Amino acid sequence: MNVLWTKIEATLIYQKRYLFFLKGLENTLILTLLSFLFAVLIGLLLCSSKRSPRTAISRAAGIISYALVEIPTLVLLMVFAYIVFAGSDIPIIMIAIIALALKEGAYLSAIFQTALETVSPGEIEAARTLGMNKWQAFRYVCLPQATAVAMPLCRNQFVGTLQETSVVGYLAIMDLTRASSVVAARTMDAFFGLFIVTLAYFA
Repeated sequence: MNVLWTKIEATLIYQKRYLFFLKGLENTLILTLLSFLFAVLIGLLLCSSKRSPRTAISRAAGIISYALVEIPTLVLLMVFAYIVFAGSDIPIIMIAIIALALKEGAYLSAIFQTALETVSPGEIEAARTLGMNKWQAFRYVCLPQATAVAMPLCRNQFVGTLQETSVVGYLAIMDLTRASSVVAARTMDAFFGLFIVTLAYFA
């Protein structure tokens, strides 16, 4: 018990090191919620663009989505931080949110497109036959069915977004993972800090 208490005291209490974890948790939640919110908008835009009757627009959207998915998250973050927004006054956490939103938006666009493709074209045609216009058929027939398919996948992607934020520490953002690293560097013991972070991510 003495050993355990010593680890708790060194990791959390001494010099108020618990504040690192609280700040890390705050930033992790901000990154997750904002990047996912913007990702939904980006996903809808990319999905609608890929379904555009104009070939140039649909191909461009497809190429952009493919590139965003294939580029590793950390590389994308570094490109935005050190190239795209190099020398700008934009806070680094906002740059990370933009990069994560684009990455997750590409995944969500694929989810939205798959969900829309599960709706039978015959049902849409039947709705048009009953007198609905194109928008009404989409709203009352296509959208409810697609939403039911997409929601479980979107929940999984939200969890994926949370996990993706664990790499932002490379940009000196104090997220949960970096908080653990900072405390471990001071205590010379990584186990207890990582244990706390692991529990936080599980929660």
